[in-house]
Amino acid sequence: MGSALSTLSSALTKDAESPSYDGNPSEQDVILVREFLVNLFPLELVEDILFFAEYWPCVWADSSLEIDAIASLNISTESTWLYVISPPVLPREILGVQNRHRRVRKVRFEMESVDQGWVDVPPENRGTSWSWFEATIFRASASPCWHDLTATPFNLGASFNSSDIKELFPEPDPNGWHIQSNIVACKEPQLHSVTWYEFEDEEAHAIPTSLKGREGLGHELVRSLEPGDRVMLIAKAKFPGWENHVFQGSIEIYYSV
Repeated sequence: MGSALSTLSSALTKDAESPSYDGNPSEQDVILVREFLVNLFPLELVEDILFFAEYWPCVWADSSLEIDAIASLNISTESTWLYVISPPVLPREILGVQNRHRRVRKVRFEMESVDQGWVDVPPENRGTSWSWFEATIFRASASPCWHDLTATPFNLGASFNSSDIKELFPEPDPNGWHIQSNIVACKEPQLHSVTWYEFEDEEAHAIPTSLKGREGLGHELVRSLEPGDRVMLIAKAKFPGWENHVFQGSIEIYYSV
C-alpha cells in the first residue's frame, strides 16, 4: 500500500513543478488518477473519493485592473461594469473518452473591493450596502456578441440603462445572481471569496426578488450553465453616494469528467 500511495501522490502532483501549473488538475490528470484508483477500490468508491476531494479541472479568468463604479456619474444613478468574463463552458462530450461527460460542479468568485468609505448615517442605521457584485450568464445563442468580450473591464452603464442590460441577457430566465456586497463604509479594500455549488444551500437566506440579483440562490447559476455559456462578474453601485472601487477579481468554473 505504501508504494501505491507514493505512486498516487506522484500522479496528483506531477505538474506542480511546471511554470504553468495553477494548482488545479487537468482533465488528463483526473482520468489517470481514476484509472489508478480503480485498481485499488470499486469504481463507485473511486467516484466518491474524487467528488469529495473536489478533484476537478477548471476554466478561469481574472483581472487586476482597477475600476471605479460610481452611481452618481450616471443619470440613472446606477453604475454597472462588466469586470471579468469567463471562458466558455466546455462541451459535455470528451473526445476520445467513452462513457464520461463533463458536468459543472461549482463556480468560485474572488473580488477585492471597497465602497466609498463613508455614509451619512450612524452605524446602527446603515442597513444594506448598495455597492456589490452580481453574476450573469452570457449565452451567445440568446445574446448576439455586441462587444469584444476580451476587452474587459467594460462600463455597461455608459452604453445601456438598467432595462437594456436585462434585455441583453434574456436566457436563462431569470438571469442575475447576487454574489457579495461591500462592507458598508469600510476604509480598506477587502478580499471576498464566494463559492457556489450545484446543490442548494439550505442555510442561505434566499431573496429571489432582490434588486441586487437573486440572493442566496447561486446553485441556480451552476445548474443553468450549458456548453458555450460564459459567466460574467458584474460590479455594481446604485443610488447617489454609493461607489464600488474594484482592484481585482476572478471566476473559476470547476467541472467533473
